[in-house]
Amino acid sequence: MNKLFLSALILLTQLNFAQAEDIPYRDPEFTCTTQGDANRYVADFRIDVKSFGGLELCNSSVETKKLFNDIAILEQGAFDTNPQNKFIRGFVDVKNYYGWLKQETRGIERGNDIPYATAYNSGGYFTMQDGWAKLSTLGRVGTFVHEARHTAGFRHIGCNQGPYQGSSVSGCDTNYTYGGSHAVEMEYYARVSVQGTNFHPVYKKMARLMAIARSNIFFNTPIIQSREAVLALTADRKEAHLFDNGTWYKREVPSAEGRLKRTSFGAVLFDGLNALAVELYQNSGFGDVVSDVYSYYKLVAEKNNEKLKDFEEFDAGIKRYVVKITNANKLAAYDFPNGTWGREQAIPFNVARTSTAMLGKTQTGYYLVSSTGEVFSYNPQNQRLTSQSANWDPENKEVIVYKGQNLVLKNNGQIQILSGNTLLPWSETNNLYSGLITTPLYDGFEVVKE
Repeated sequence: MNKLFLSALILLTQLNFAQAEDIPYRDPEFTCTTQGDANRYVADFRIDVKSFGGLELCNSSVETKKLFNDIAILEQGAFDTNPQNKFIRGFVDVKNYYGWLKQETRGIERGNDIPYATAYNSGGYFTMQDGWAKLSTLGRVGTFVHEARHTAGFRHIGCNQGPYQGSSVSGCDTNYTYGGSHAVEMEYYARVSVQGTNFHPVYKKMARLMAIARSNIFFNTPIIQSREAVLALTADRKEAHLFDNGTWYKREVPSAEGRLKRTSFGAVLFDGLNALAVELYQNSGFGDVVSDVYSYYKLVAEKNNEKLKDFEEFDAGIKRYVVKITNANKLAAYDFPNGTWGREQAIPFNVARTSTAMLGKTQTGYYLVSSTGEVFSYNPQNQRLTSQSANWDPENKEVIVYKGQNLVLKNNGQIQILSGNTLLPWSETNNLYSGLITTPLYDGFEVVKE
């Protein structure tokens, strides 16, 4: 018994030591930057320290220290060369991110002259905007890597899909092989996720989310392909069950209230004000809450900070749309090219619930249900509501379309399938659930069993 206890103690100590060796992912957890490292960072990257709030070695609320944290992550990050991944092409020497960034950087300063931008590169001089300061460590590091690639002359072009399709905004790359700023950024995320050896598991989780979220809209020739899966939130809300190609996987979820919603990268829990990401590919083992800064649910917090009745991000054809319904019962769509919400339109009925599917229909859309059960479809092209012939059954909590059939989550927690005109128990599960969506899974990362 003593030997077993001692072995367990040694293993626990080893695990704790390994976790302690991971690079932190939250700013307050970083130790003070040494004066020597600070001097080296300032000299290597020609940092305008004054513009970032002055020299600061310890307090991460000062933006200079945030930038030092970012550079430390890039300098200290370690990678194995396996396994391989479709995002990893060798655009940047995996062992020399620091040296590469130093070579591509003429100077770094803080500014707020382009409020809608996160950062921009002018001849190798990077100007970090207000948006940069609000990002996580991963988001800031990704921005640094992205901007550095522009120094070599890589520029974006117009988008033929996604939210900027049809606009004059140059925000996309022609393809991944081009090796532009988007590709170099995605490669870094993939390396962290699948090859990183000393990154915090939550940082690796965030990297997977970011790679999936950004790569599915910023390449005119897609690099990743999606498939549909089912995600169900358990009745006790302690975990989610992912059904993919006939196999169930247990996924960790944030300990929070909110409705399970589909996003472009996967899923969130949304409570009207906050959207918390659900990562579908691999459990991190940590219960840390990760805000959704990956899909356009981030607009809820970024643009108005008001609690909403509903918010939906969805694709119609090749174009991506975002719609909100306020508690004042008004509807507005987001105008991506202009970076603002469109005019709010009063809805001529009280919206009791929304859905992306209707029972008896195998095409998805965006449906608004009145307090009397009437259903109206929303057309994102002309922003009009059209009354539907059928009413919403109040016993149905959620309706989705999966592989050409309707699945229905009943108020009692059971999932049923529509067969002809009859609802029958779905044979794939007997569990009871509190939320149900279809979710995209992308072939950029493997779905890990546990």
